[in-house]
Amino acid sequence: MNYPTIEDKILDDGRISEWLAKQIQETRDLDLSQAVEDVRKLSVILDKRVDRAIKERKTFKTQVDLKVIDF
Repeated sequence: MNYPTIEDKILDDGRISEWLAKQIQETRDLDLSQAVEDVRKLSVILDKRVDRAIKERKTFKTQVDLKVIDF
C-alpha cells in the first residue's frame, strides 16, 4: 500500500516523538473515522490531565507562599 509522501517525510524527519511516530504507523490500517474519534477522546483526557496539573501547581504555590509570622 502506498501512503502519502508527507506522512513518510514526517516520520523520517525525526522531529516528532517516538510515540507519535508509532501512532502514525499503527493507524495506517485502521478505519480513519475511528482513529480520529480515538484521538478526540485522547485529547479530552489529556486536557483534563493538564487542568489537574495546573490546579495542583496552583494549590502547592499558595501553600508555599503563606506568610510566616516572625516573633
